[in-house]
Amino acid sequence: MADALSRFLFEGAGVRGARVSLAGSVRAVVGAHPYPPAVVHVLRELAACATLLAGSLKFDGTLIVQLAGDGPVRLIVVECTTTLALRATAQWDEARVRALGDDATLRELSGGPESARLAITLDPRAEGAMTQGIVALEAGSVAQLFEHYLTSSEQIASKLALAQSGGEVAGVLLQRLPGSTAHDDAVWREACAALDAADMPALGLAATSDAGLAALFPGRDLRVFRPATPRAECSCSPARVEGALRIAGRGEIEAALAEQGRVEVVCEFCGRQYVFAPAEARALFAPQGKARVTRH
Repeated sequence: MADALSRFLFEGAGVRGARVSLAGSVRAVVGAHPYPPAVVHVLRELAACATLLAGSLKFDGTLIVQLAGDGPVRLIVVECTTTLALRATAQWDEARVRALGDDATLRELSGGPESARLAITLDPRAEGAMTQGIVALEAGSVAQLFEHYLTSSEQIASKLALAQSGGEVAGVLLQRLPGSTAHDDAVWREACAALDAADMPALGLAATSDAGLAALFPGRDLRVFRPATPRAECSCSPARVEGALRIAGRGEIEAALAEQGRVEVVCEFCGRQYVFAPAEARALFAPQGKARVTRH
């Protein structure tokens, strides 16, 4: 399987779609930390959904999926830019997650709608204000959660299928366009039924090859657009870390130096370590100071 995202249309019908396959990119994202299998499974699916949604945005910015609550998984953040740079992080209680088993759903991991919330934020950077939608954690699967979000936020009927195998994840999204006719109704029902019936091999082929996509929707004329390539890429940098340390303040820095003899910052997303020697850390607070940081 390759890392790819592309969109497609059903010719002569008011139905559009998108397909995504994540291989090396999602392996790099989930490999940054020792996540339990259940968390890995959920992160892969959230990464696929975030990529599908980010690829359709019309501005330069980032789509952020964030779960927060007091369940076995306290926090999940998945970010995908409109250029398909992907990163993710999670915080979890090891014992509580293990007790749920490797097949635990996002609802179970989060503690359910009573104790957690899932938010999808669109950050257009310099082009406007951020917008956010809240997804009720009532559905049993990640695919169903995002179906409900898309249907309610875009007012367009949506159908999403996700599947995983061998550390890779594939997804196919269908959406019914406004102004559909009776003919479109039949095409929509047929396409949704085909997606419901697809297993991992069929879905994986549909996500990565035009022949596989045609086999998933036999007898339909599909127009497939040029694919883009998702990638694992973190936005952390020495400059961002230096800015965070300045915000933390000289007192926090001196306390870290007194305890450890240096300042260490580890990116919660990619796991990169930034190390500041005492002189480098203190230089951050000197006039026009700029530290020389060692990155691992």
